Amino acid sequence: MPDTRDPEDIRVGATIKALRDAHGLKLGELAVALDKSHAYLSNIEAGRKAAPMPLCRQIADLLRIPLAAITVADYAEIREAAEKAKAAA
Repeated sequence: MPDTRDPEDIRVGATIKALRDAHGLKLGELAVALDKSHAYLSNIEAGRKAAPMPLCRQIADLLRIPLAAITVADYAEIREAAEKAKAAA
């Protein structure tokens, strides 16, 4: 059976999971902090559901990171280029 998940949903979900892991949060802890169900967030992290923008904002605020870290595909490259430009100025 072919994978019918949207590649963007998969990317955003994987990004949310990676950021959550990097901040030392378990999925259940994130669910409680956001007042969302564990199953709902699990489906988002697995790319089975799209992450709505308000939820992405809540996660970014909770983790104290820019929203772009979740929503922009090449955020790391953008940040690196901005840091290089800043250092060169």
